[in-house]
Amino acid sequence: MKKKLILTVSILFFFFFLGYSATLRNNIAANLDAIEAKYEQLVEMEAQRKREFVSEKGQLELEVEDLKSKLVGREEREEKLKKESEVRWYRNEYKKVLNQYDDYYKNINKLIIQKEARIEEISAILSVMN
Repeated sequence: MKKKLILTVSILFFFFFLGYSATLRNNIAANLDAIEAKYEQLVEMEAQRKREFVSEKGQLELEVEDLKSKLVGREEREEKLKKESEVRWYRNEYKKVLNQYDDYYKNINKLIIQKEARIEEISAILSVMN
């Protein structure tokens, strides 16, 4: 009788541990799948961020190119305005326009410097991401 009881209890423990280990394996597999899903999500977020940086860099380069094209002919216009501000009847108005041109071109130069700095920053970020 004792032997049957011990045998029955042993068999019950065996099945209990067998079921517990299967549950544990399923939990480990589920945890691993969750971790892999999070990893894939992070990789996709990184790729999206990289695409955003590349797009922003391209846009900034176009803007810098456009701003630099506005600087072409600057010296000619300034020289013409300086001469006209000395000779013409409306000298003060020509001087005001000349000052406005100076302010305009100073702002363009500032924008170019800011955008080129941002382009360099994005390039550094992209080089790290690769």
